Amino acid sequence: MRLALRLICWRKLAAVMLDTLSRRSFLAASSALPLAESARAQSTKPNILLIMTDQQSMSALSANGNPYLETPAMDSIAADGVSFTESYCTYPVCSPARSSVMTGLMPHETGVMKNGQAIAEGIPNLGEHFRASGYKTYYAGKWHLPGGFGEPPGFEKLIGGHTLGAHMDEPLAAKCVEFIHQGPDEPFLLVASFMNPHDVCHWIRGHEGSRNYDTVAQYPPAPGNMWRDPNEPEYIQHHRFGNFNRMSNSLHISKEWKARDFRHYIHDYYRMCEDVDRQIGRVLSALRFRGLAENTVVVLNSDHGEGLGAHRWTQKAAFWEETAKVPLIVAGKGVERRGAVDSDALVSGADILPTLCDYAGIGAPRRVTGSSLRPAIRGDRLDRAFVVSELADLGFPDRQGRMLRAERYKYVVFNGGKRPEQFFDLELDPGEVNNLAGEPEAAMELDRHRELLRGWMAQTGDSFRIPMA
Repeated sequence: MRLALRLICWRKLAAVMLDTLSRRSFLAASSALPLAESARAQSTKPNILLIMTDQQSMSALSANGNPYLETPAMDSIAADGVSFTESYCTYPVCSPARSSVMTGLMPHETGVMKNGQAIAEGIPNLGEHFRASGYKTYYAGKWHLPGGFGEPPGFEKLIGGHTLGAHMDEPLAAKCVEFIHQGPDEPFLLVASFMNPHDVCHWIRGHEGSRNYDTVAQYPPAPGNMWRDPNEPEYIQHHRFGNFNRMSNSLHISKEWKARDFRHYIHDYYRMCEDVDRQIGRVLSALRFRGLAENTVVVLNSDHGEGLGAHRWTQKAAFWEETAKVPLIVAGKGVERRGAVDSDALVSGADILPTLCDYAGIGAPRRVTGSSLRPAIRGDRLDRAFVVSELADLGFPDRQGRMLRAERYKYVVFNGGKRPEQFFDLELDPGEVNNLAGEPEAAMELDRHRELLRGWMAQTGDSFRIPMA
């Protein structure tokens, strides 16, 4: 045991010495970059690095206690900042959720209620707002507002991408590393928008039917809430059994899966999370190597999660915790608490833009629905009773739903179909297997949450209709 500990210590010491030598060599060679160094010394505003992953559930980080994967790069961001464990996307599909991150508004306000739509005219995005405030703004990877890899307004595009993270994420990281090593003018805003673990969508399409696995013992366990409620809302059943688009096709493909198939799927999904973590690590290493980390605010977020077999769901486009709950970590310059976990504040992707404006010392756009998280990051209680997420049926846009997550309960409602409501006590039922919407003892709380949603809809100009109970 002592010999093993000595070996570990020597390895760590050798790694530190090698890193120190490499840093000294690089700094000695960087004398040809006096202007970049001068700009850094003069900069009074922090740099901003926004790291986006695609389809990463809150649970898919080892920093969040998951023993079935290792994400050291993302864990290092958590160790350097504040992790919000009650973080929700504003819409569990790519483009609408990203429109909120880029504007601080809800999807019904941005006009992006399905994939591939552009943000409504007259609404400034993150790049446009920061560029107008004196920042150099750069974008790498997936945009999707519209076009997967189009030209993001307000940003200089460093690199586009590919629909597969296996082909996109490595060159994306390489381009970001190159950008950082070139000594960018400061202050800068860099969005590094990776694709994985989104490749799980393509993985599912290649795994129809059940299989036998010799290595099943090595896979994570099947989820404890894999049970499907036969009385779930008709809206969900329509999506589950419709097989009319790519996302419902994923559910169609997995409908015959057994527990071992779900275990295989979860195992491979975690490997995709580890793949993107390695690329994120390259970008963070470059930031530290160039001496920029001390003056950079780093935010990690994902647009939405993945079903992970809970309720036998194998995609996004649902309000389950697995699909709607996503990582949100703020670290670096100006973040006083390091390694803190906030499990009280209810937050969402719409909070990212106003939070970054706060740290940059610039005013937020005139119209935002999200709020700066800086008070919560300091350790103060966030003055917010709930967050909301939205959803429209991608094939039938008039079919919509809303989710209101309050301190203890989650209220889900769809604007039509049979059994349109779900109501879960997340304190007693974190797996969301007991729908209380029809239970007399929950009637008073259910009505209170309906009223909370109605008030929020009036405040934000949301035309969604709650069916009469």
